[in-house]
Amino acid sequence: MSDLWNRWIRRLRPNTKVPRRRKTRRRRIRSEALESRRLLAANLFHNEAIPEDVNEDGQVTAIDALTIINQMNRRQSNADADDEPRGRGRMTDVNNDGRDTAHDALLVINRLNREGNPSRPDRNDQAPVTDPPTETPDEDPSTTTEVQSIDGTGNNLENPDLGAADTELLRVSEADYADGISQPAGEDRPSAREVSNTLSAADPEGTTSDRDLSSFVFAWGQFLDHDIDLSLEPETDGTAFDIQVPTGDPLFDPLGTGEATIHLTRSEFADGTGTSTDNPAEQVNAITAWIDGSQIYGSDQTTADSLREFVGGRLLMTDDGLLPSDENGGILAGDIRAAENIVLTSMHALFVREHNRLADEIAASDPTLTDEQIYQEARATVIAELQSITFNEFLPALLGNDTVDPYVGYNADVDPSIANEFSTAAFRFGHSTLNDTFRMVGDDGSDIDEAISLADAFFQPGVLEETGIEPLLKYASSTLSQEVDLEVVDSLRNFLFGPPGAGGLDLVSLNIQRGRDHGLADYNSVRQAYGLEPVDTFDTITSDSDLAADLESLYGSVDNIDLWIGLLAEDATDDGSLGETATTIIADQFERLRDGDRFWYQNTLSGSELREIENTTLADIIERNTELTTLQDNVFFFAPEISGTVIAESTGRDVTSQSTDPLQAVVDESEPISEADLDLLARDQGNQRRQDDERNDRRKEPGDDLNPMAGATLQLLDSDGNVVDVAITDDRGNYSFAEIDQSGTYTIQMLSSDLYSVIGNETIQVQVTDGDVDIRGMDFRVVV
Repeated sequence: MSDLWNRWIRRLRPNTKVPRRRKTRRRRIRSEALESRRLLAANLFHNEAIPEDVNEDGQVTAIDALTIINQMNRRQSNADADDEPRGRGRMTDVNNDGRDTAHDALLVINRLNREGNPSRPDRNDQAPVTDPPTETPDEDPSTTTEVQSIDGTGNNLENPDLGAADTELLRVSEADYADGISQPAGEDRPSAREVSNTLSAADPEGTTSDRDLSSFVFAWGQFLDHDIDLSLEPETDGTAFDIQVPTGDPLFDPLGTGEATIHLTRSEFADGTGTSTDNPAEQVNAITAWIDGSQIYGSDQTTADSLREFVGGRLLMTDDGLLPSDENGGILAGDIRAAENIVLTSMHALFVREHNRLADEIAASDPTLTDEQIYQEARATVIAELQSITFNEFLPALLGNDTVDPYVGYNADVDPSIANEFSTAAFRFGHSTLNDTFRMVGDDGSDIDEAISLADAFFQPGVLEETGIEPLLKYASSTLSQEVDLEVVDSLRNFLFGPPGAGGLDLVSLNIQRGRDHGLADYNSVRQAYGLEPVDTFDTITSDSDLAADLESLYGSVDNIDLWIGLLAEDATDDGSLGETATTIIADQFERLRDGDRFWYQNTLSGSELREIENTTLADIIERNTELTTLQDNVFFFAPEISGTVIAESTGRDVTSQSTDPLQAVVDESEPISEADLDLLARDQGNQRRQDDERNDRRKEPGDDLNPMAGATLQLLDSDGNVVDVAITDDRGNYSFAEIDQSGTYTIQMLSSDLYSVIGNETIQVQVTDGDVDIRGMDFRVVV
């Protein structure tokens, strides 16, 4: 059956296009009772009990799938188009989403596989998760639905440990330990700090994203990363792998002792690994690999229970809508890294609010539901939102559209495990995107308080008690990120978690050293492991000749480059912000996380429920749970624009010869004028002047008799008076400003010239509220 399905897919995919998702802003999710949600929803418009029985012959066979395929082919060729029923309710529309797609055929295939394999029963036969701490009423097993386990086990029925917490990271490229077993790689490479000093010192002026990525690319990237991977160091007796600091390093060895180091403890090995060259050391992923909200709900039952109210399905939250504290003063969250910075903590608080909002709606819709049922239904919806935002907003923003293959359904043969190359190198791209400060931004886009240095934002969740989460979420949507490259701001490269000598670390050095600790293969070997051609020269990696020269001076050979360095040195792809290798690694990882997930939202939801999730953006979730109202539709991009026209008015006219003054015309005729005629002519003269004034006050539009002013210079100034952009008008007098890196109040200044003088005000003040704003009609008049 699988071979037949593969032939159908190969036949279809060359002509199959993924429809562009329509976005509907701020739509509220209407939650339904947990018992009514089925992982393969029935089509209510035909065989409700067995929607996969397309031809309604009482059984599900390959003929049903073939019927769908034939229907798709007919519709693609427009044959019988007028005779086919439209909209929802067609026999071939298994998931009742109003379309005939490969997903409908896949649902038939999945049903065939389940019925033909006793080890993969229908999900409706699975035991429900019960509420351990409280007693719940007896439930009818036939009306309950399986839910995801907290620890990630049981997702894959044939291999229940796939994707579970505390399992090994996957390797795509062979390990490259110095001894082939467990000793760190990179013995013949320069110190990680030397590499950092040479390649990663940040431009003091910053290098913002040339694709207009907002700071949410970092905020969501880190929040998502903490859902899918975590490598821990041993709690006791860890092995040190310190980073040698170059003698005289101005920050870490200012006295030139040559003895300074940056501390690193090696990651924990998986039990039973690292015993021989046939069994090299492997690292452990301490949390679930799935995109399952484990950073919100935890990856073990004890943590999950500690986060719940056990009333109304709600999670614990303070009266101010923030994460609560535990008995030791730390914050309670599903992931131990939730307090790393205040933007990350704000994201955690946001999704706890979203869970509780959903729980309240679910409870109100059906008072008979238990706490456990409400909790699990709200949790399932939040997980679906996380998955949809990741694939429909975040990944397209980062990698470009159509980089990730379309979804064709669940595949039990896919290993979703997190690749070492992904977690230890490729998905650490975000470290280069952070700005050195976090702005505090109001709903109108203006700064409402002093910015907080990134160095002062680590492990300070108490700040949110004073500020709330709104100013930081608005900041992330209203500020360009730094460019994805090798440059990393000082707060991360020199002052991570404190000043040098007092806890301060260098995140670039740690990334490089961690890759060596994990025995990651070199950049070129990883390219080949992912099916890419190896590079032959340094200038093949980057078109920046200075960077290529620095890489060669450090590594000598293209076959010896640390993976994290090679990935971020690459020129970006045409459509995305990362290079070819990093794009390939990240796309591969997320495709496996999706395709190997039996509970993936597109595999468990259908019809209006599916559309509701896919129409919910991150902006929607923020606006539902905060007082913010001015977010752009896609918060991963910040691309405001300001434009206008400069109109020239000439003073070189022959006023006498061109005069249309009716009074003057009559006087020139030297004929007697009556008093009544004079009154009439005076009124006509006044009307003419008013018409002239009104015409001159209008903006320059095609057909006006005023002239556009080409070559005029305008400046855009920020609230501190700094020039952030310069524009020169084109032949039609038009200008625009697009180099705007953050929201706020700006001033457009028209510069005077020997060629013209500005009429009226030389400046216009504008307010950039969000990343979608397009401010037009900022016009000036000059006289030449």
